[in-house]
Formats: sequence, structure tokens, C-alpha cells
Amino acid sequence: MPRMVAVVLLLLLPALCSARHPEQLRLLSQGKFYASESQFLRVARAAVNYLNYGQGSPSLLRRVAHLGKTSVRNIPGVGHEYSLQFYTKHIQTGQYLGKCNAKVRYQKKTSKPLIDISCTDNKDADQIRKDDYSLYTKLKATSSSDELKYFANIGSSYIAWRQSSEYDGYVMREIKDAKRWVRDNALEFDYTILIDSDASKTFSCHMRITWNLELPIKVKYTCFSEDISAESADGSGEESGSYDFLETNF
Repeated sequence: MPRMVAVVLLLLLPALCSARHPEQLRLLSQGKFYASESQFLRVARAAVNYLNYGQGSPSLLRRVAHLGKTSVRNIPGVGHEYSLQFYTKHIQTGQYLGKCNAKVRYQKKTSKPLIDISCTDNKDADQIRKDDYSLYTKLKATSSSDELKYFANIGSSYIAWRQSSEYDGYVMREIKDAKRWVRDNALEFDYTILIDSDASKTFSCHMRITWNLELPIKVKYTCFSEDISAESADGSGEESGSYDFLETNF
């Protein structure tokens, strides 16, 4: 009887492991791995976050609309490499922005993914520059809440890419405060935002973003973990929690 129990446990072990860690990769056969659709979506979003910050263009702020072809392989001694094809829309307007192909590698010695991504655009370069300049001109004169959201999305994309890991992603949930300044030829934005992680944690982040049409966007941020249970009884929502993310200077 003990031997029979041991055999049953050995047969059940793969299923038990999969139930405990449903998002992790499972070996199907020699050299072939399985990942769930939600795992591929998490990886695709990490690639898009990297692109949103790197391009620094409000006109090309992408979100993943749906997946195309996907695969994943294990690189012995290195980590996992995902190959993805997916389609994108503008994160605010919903306009179709084209197809992307990405390779995303998660290495064992570092959590931040290495990303190689290229996308086809439905706008030509001149139109992108015109759209960005139009927004720049508007924001020099006024501070519309809808237009301020563009740069909250760029800054939160940067944080989400920097802090993401293979099995944990981040997304902006709410903009709590937003301000804008004009300094010479640059626009500066100051935000307080809430970011949710796939691990059911919420972070309150302060971001300072500098945008000059002639230079790459700069992001500085500090984040704290939020303890929802510690909010004050009068509803003022005072934050209480441990320091979690370091400030990043670019």
C-alpha cells in the first residue's frame, strides 16, 4: 500500500505543480514548452511598455489589442525567450497602430527583461511629428486632463517595464494628481498615480517627466507600497506602507 501511494503521488505531482504555479512554463516534450495566453499577454505588455517609453511619442502610445503567433523556448543556463506577434491600438484613442514582432528574454540573474521589438505603423514619420508638435503646442498653452494623461501613460510604461518580471506585470490604475510646467522649450509634468501588479499589490508612485521635442523623454519616479487597511477612518486615504521602489534618474 505505501508503494501504491508513492506511485500515485508521483503521477499527480506535475498536475499539483501546475495548479500551484499556473502561469509558469511547463515542459511538453524535449525542447518544447507551454505558456498560457495570459502569460504571453503579460510578456507582450512588457514589450509594449518598453516601446512606449523608448519612442517617447504620445502619437504612438500602444496597448496590446490581441495576440498573433507565440512561442517560448528555454535557453539552458540563461533563461526563457519568448517570441511574439501581436496587434496594437492607441492606448487612449483606440486607433489601430499596427502589428508588432518581439523577442523578450528573461534571464535568471536579472528580473528586467531584455527586449527586441519592431512594429509596423499606420502613420508616416511626418504625420507622427505633426501630431506630437500639435500636442506640444496645446500643452504649452493649457493643461487639459485628457492630454496630461498621455504622459502619465508614458511614465507608467517606463515604471512597468523597469519593475516587471517574468511572472509579474504592472499597469496604471488611476491618476490621483497631475500638474504641468513650462520651462524654456521643455514641458515638465508632475504626477501621483496608482499602479497595480499582477501579484495583487498596489503602489503609489510620484513621477516627474520632462518632454522636449528635440530630446528623449526623461522620467524620475519614487514608489511606495500601499496598505489599504491603513487608510484613515475619515476617508482621507493617507498612505501607509513600506518603501518599495528606488528613485530612478535618467
